[in-house]
Amino acid sequence: MPPLRKLTPEDALSFKSVSDAQISPDGSQVAFVVGDSFTVDTRLSRSNIWIIDNEVGATARQLTFEPRSDTAPRWSPDGQSLAFLSDRDKDGQRQVYLLPAHGGEGERLTGIEGKVPSPRSLSPIAWSPDGRQIAFLMTDPETEEEKRRKKDKDDAVEFEKHGKFTRINVLDVESREIVYTSPAGLQVWEFCWAPSGKEFAVVASDLPLEQAWYTCRLAAVPMGDGPVRTLHFSKRQVSKPAWSPDGEFVAFLTSNWSDRGLNAGSVFVVSAGGHVRNLSEGHDTSSFALGWSDDSRKIITFDHEQGGMGVGEIDVETGQRTSLHHGEVAFLDSGTTFSRDRSGAIAAVSEGDGSPPDVGTFIREGNTLKGTHLSRMHPHRDDFKVGDLRSVSWKGADGWDMQGLVLVPDNAPPAGGAMVTIVHGGPTGMTAYRYMPACRYYGLLATAGFTVFLPNPRGSTGWGLEFAESNIGDMGGKDWEDIVKGIDYCVENRLADPDRLGIAGGSYGGFMSAWAVTQEPDMFKAAVMIAGVSDWRSFHGRSSLCDWDAIHYGDADPWDPDPNGVYQRFSPITYVKKARTPTLLLHGEEDWDVPVEQSYIFYRALKDLGVETELVVYPREPHGLKERNHILDSYRRTVDWFSEHLHR
Repeated sequence: MPPLRKLTPEDALSFKSVSDAQISPDGSQVAFVVGDSFTVDTRLSRSNIWIIDNEVGATARQLTFEPRSDTAPRWSPDGQSLAFLSDRDKDGQRQVYLLPAHGGEGERLTGIEGKVPSPRSLSPIAWSPDGRQIAFLMTDPETEEEKRRKKDKDDAVEFEKHGKFTRINVLDVESREIVYTSPAGLQVWEFCWAPSGKEFAVVASDLPLEQAWYTCRLAAVPMGDGPVRTLHFSKRQVSKPAWSPDGEFVAFLTSNWSDRGLNAGSVFVVSAGGHVRNLSEGHDTSSFALGWSDDSRKIITFDHEQGGMGVGEIDVETGQRTSLHHGEVAFLDSGTTFSRDRSGAIAAVSEGDGSPPDVGTFIREGNTLKGTHLSRMHPHRDDFKVGDLRSVSWKGADGWDMQGLVLVPDNAPPAGGAMVTIVHGGPTGMTAYRYMPACRYYGLLATAGFTVFLPNPRGSTGWGLEFAESNIGDMGGKDWEDIVKGIDYCVENRLADPDRLGIAGGSYGGFMSAWAVTQEPDMFKAAVMIAGVSDWRSFHGRSSLCDWDAIHYGDADPWDPDPNGVYQRFSPITYVKKARTPTLLLHGEEDWDVPVEQSYIFYRALKDLGVETELVVYPREPHGLKERNHILDSYRRTVDWFSEHLHR
């Protein structure tokens, strides 16, 4: 066996993105997507469609070879062809293509101009039940007048006016004609076909603005000219609608979420008559994907479960959940989390501590799932070992049970060395078991000799709805106390040196990093704030998520002049004069989720106060860096910052 290599930033990005496992209707093959986790000179990451036989020892075969983005493979109901999306003809402009199951050239079916979205785990394309049509989401394209004005530079932006709606379009496969477009004035975020093929269940809003998603509703949209019927509406968001095969129910997920696409929550069903039931009552899990059994009596769920992930089955009549699988694994929620064949076999992409993302299948034996690993897309997976990943538990605020992960490098001193706490984004997310050499900068920190602490404080998913919503109105309160108590646990158990602590995180984790250096100025010797919030009022004023912060601070009024109001009380900038921790700030210039001014504000305050700080802004980048060179730069700077300040 060759010696292990030291992980570099280039190594961390060399692992391919594997996603969207689609098992054929007869279960003989699985199509999936293999691509880069970054962009170089294209708008979308390069990716291609691959296929593998569903048998032990099979070899994956590449089906498409274009130099841009081929994604979202979907088997026709008869299993004879694969529909997919590609921008091979024009960079960034995706079209619908059709590929024979036995191979050959993909045939373009559409000539559209509007954007086909596919954010995170939300699928933008689906076959009709009879296989004659393909529905896909498309955002309205620019009008000829808008194109002319842009060309003439007569293009003043009227903020939050004239937004582009995303609609369902239905393509007739034989005629290549778009035969249906969902109604004007209805923003469709997600959809699924009814088994009749005559209507859709949709997640919809009245406005095509990102903040409108936070007040979305579940609705039924007919293919004809009938009225749109609201099926469910509450203060919680909804996601992943799935119509039962008998047409009696629509299942969906719901919770208060921080981001569209990060949607682990409770499973609800609504009947045709509008009766809504919570099927996750008493379940200490958070489901992030679901699908019906053929007899419409059970719902299969993929779940965040007590710090790991699992697969369950819920009886629709009783709400009883049966755990079919639970492990130290992460199922990737991209495109669609899982697919099923006619026999009930499941295909999914998963990863774990020692295994990067790959395709596998599961068959049921009694009340358990037996898994088979199929693909092996990372031949250099065994070249690296960055440390020992273990689960830890401690008591958080109010004595609540908390869980997290600790990545301990092989050369860690017995009494505990330098430790970096990384707070996940969301907050309605979870840090699960991942293949650490390819998990952002985590493995790089361990390679550099740092212990990495990954807490799941209250507000995280995996412990049910109450836990996930327990920090509403209190972000920076007891969730922060949970994190501090977790750090104390690591120190007490000789996992960390209390004099060599650092903290980092992105988005909500970036907020927590800024919060940390203003609340515990002597605890941390270094911090890295990545796309984090420093001032909740200015965030509300410019962020595209401006409805979220008000909801997640308990329907608070951002313009309340009371200095003890939550917007002031939980803004790190309010306490910035306490800060003494050297802080590196990293941010994308085109970030509309957490606008870049949040970092400018915090940087300027730290600079004025004489605190060691640096701010790096990445051009063209949104919330989450996309370009390869920018990602590599951020990794290097993060590791170097902690090395400079914690290894002294």
